[in-house]
Amino acid sequence: MFTVAFGLFFLLLLLGVPIAFSMGLGSAIALFVSGAVDPVLVGHKLFTGVDSFSLMAIPFFMLSGELMEQGGLSKRLVNLSSSLIGHITGGLGLVDILTSVIFAGISGSAAADTAAVGSMMIPGMKKKGYPGAMAAVIQACAGSLGPIIPPSMTMIIYCSLTNTSIASLFMAGMIPGLLIGVSLMVLTYFYAKKMGIKGEKKSSLKEIWVALKEAVWAIIMPGIIIGGIVGGIFTPTEAGAIAVVYAFFVGMFVYKEFTLRDLPKILQKSAGMTAMSLLIVAGAAIFSFLVAYAKVPQAVISFLTGITDSKYMIMILLVLFLLVVGMFIETIAATIIVAPILLPVAAQYGIDPIQFALVMVITLVYAGVTPPVGGVLFITIGIAEVKLKDTLKYLMPYLTAVFIIVLLCIFVPPVSTFLPTLLFG
Repeated sequence: MFTVAFGLFFLLLLLGVPIAFSMGLGSAIALFVSGAVDPVLVGHKLFTGVDSFSLMAIPFFMLSGELMEQGGLSKRLVNLSSSLIGHITGGLGLVDILTSVIFAGISGSAAADTAAVGSMMIPGMKKKGYPGAMAAVIQACAGSLGPIIPPSMTMIIYCSLTNTSIASLFMAGMIPGLLIGVSLMVLTYFYAKKMGIKGEKKSSLKEIWVALKEAVWAIIMPGIIIGGIVGGIFTPTEAGAIAVVYAFFVGMFVYKEFTLRDLPKILQKSAGMTAMSLLIVAGAAIFSFLVAYAKVPQAVISFLTGITDSKYMIMILLVLFLLVVGMFIETIAATIIVAPILLPVAAQYGIDPIQFALVMVITLVYAGVTPPVGGVLFITIGIAEVKLKDTLKYLMPYLTAVFIIVLLCIFVPPVSTFLPTLLFG
């Protein structure tokens, strides 16, 4: 039954059927043909799959991110980043990464981060001497920090499926996310030095102060979200609602970048992104039920225990498996599919659930940068107006830098577990 569902899923994908319907329809057909369960259960699973309080955070964070993007947030963050580090060798490349790191603390989405920052930074990098293909790769990798540094749509969905603490997983992403940002900066610096790409004129203290004052409202937002969750003042879902109110106030009354007339367009765009995410969750709920019913996790555990009893080797094998999955399936969908299968495997080997969750999220996010799915990369390729084949020679070094941090998370667990343990015990 599972084999039939999985085969139908990939067949429908190849035929161009949207991923949410591919998962739901493939699993529903397999269940109907097998006659193992009442067909009414399919409809029931569609609704219960999205019937989660945690998932209510998604529309709030989608809307707050769109309000801040339309509210002029990204250009003020670019100005601040440029005033701080734009003078270093590689200038705009480093500014792009730092801006994406800060914006990741607001958007929670790789696509939103990439589109908001990349549309401004990629043309600028090309003018300063960066090859268009390299500029596309830098932004794709930097923009993909959106689901790793909190808040994160992917983490919210993972936690709603596995009953994992959202606050703990949010905090787990902080240190690895910043380390990935630093590693991308170091690699960009050496590339720029080799290519002779110089920095911008060094900003004066007055210029830095002006840029800071302009961007301070944007910088405060991640602090409110993360500080409120860590301090127990509000839940992640409530944090999303507060973020919407804050983003509306800043965009309309402080930055004055949009008016009431612009709100329908903003609401429509964020509603579309939310609907897309939740449709994937609903479709994958049927697939997840089928996975559990067919006892796939137990089969995977039996297979892996016959290979090794080392939890580190198991983590490496799981990362390789996730890389393959993430290359072909969109990140949120892949998370929903593999989480119910692999979480029991991690538990069997005594792997910390927060450590495993973070390694899984990072791996799937950056596997999703690669073709053939490569959603974020294709956004930046479109902005940079370059061909996919030209990006590949830059993509491998940048992904290598990212997966060095993944290995660090595997072999040095405190990299991911230190903050959650410190703050929540």
